[in-house]
Amino acid sequence: MVTTKAAKIQRGFVYFVVFFLVALYLMPVYFAFINSLREPMSVPVISPFAQDEILWDNYYSALIRIPFFKFFGHSVIISGISVTLAVVMNFLFGFAFARLNAPLKNFWFMVLISLMMIPETAVLIPQYVLFSQFKLTNTFLIWIILGFAGSPFYTFLYRQFIQGIPNDLMEAARIDGASIPSIMFYLFAPLCKPVITIVFMFEFIISWGDVVKPFMFLNSSLWPLACTLMGTYFSLPQRPEVVLQPLQLAASFVFIIPSFLVYLLGQKNIRQGMITSGLKA
Repeated sequence: MVTTKAAKIQRGFVYFVVFFLVALYLMPVYFAFINSLREPMSVPVISPFAQDEILWDNYYSALIRIPFFKFFGHSVIISGISVTLAVVMNFLFGFAFARLNAPLKNFWFMVLISLMMIPETAVLIPQYVLFSQFKLTNTFLIWIILGFAGSPFYTFLYRQFIQGIPNDLMEAARIDGASIPSIMFYLFAPLCKPVITIVFMFEFIISWGDVVKPFMFLNSSLWPLACTLMGTYFSLPQRPEVVLQPLQLAASFVFIIPSFLVYLLGQKNIRQGMITSGLKA
């Protein structure tokens, strides 16, 4: 009886902590949403309730004050290139490290792991110098080249997941006469759906909200939406010092909708990956 009561208290404490953390993270989002519906010239306030007059027109005004869908298209292009190559190329690299035999494979894998210790900001300047010399700035080819280079972190995820798949499946496929490409794309790719979803979500969120690389490599006419929202002030034409902050908040909410949808679509596969990660070769 005492054990059951203690378990209930412990469970209740865990629920309290979880709900508190959820509220802590959602509170800024809620206040930003409430203030996005206020008068355009009003000052944002921390209030749990919306004002009497809810102005949904702020979202329409935020979209027409800038070429919203032009920059939205740039974001789709950059994110599409980054996500597609991240999913495909790192799957190839991870499969090679996990299942193929090659001289010094473990050594090169250790080198790959060591590259994860290098912060991305440390290589941005060398990348800029290199791309400038090849006259690739102000083009989306930069993201294609970076995508083909792969990511040490994503390759590590694929390699660890593929190693957890029983080796008997690959041996059975070889006995049936399947080639390595067939084994990769028809056997392992469907089994890697959870990690593919994780890589897709991570890379989409990173590339969708990235402002550093576009600022460095692209001019303002090719900026994605994230850079445009950071560099654009929604102000009055006659008084540029008056910033219409509710319109800025409205545009920001429209900007985060794709990331939210990607998470909703991918969370089921993330849970499946946690369940199937117990398989061992």
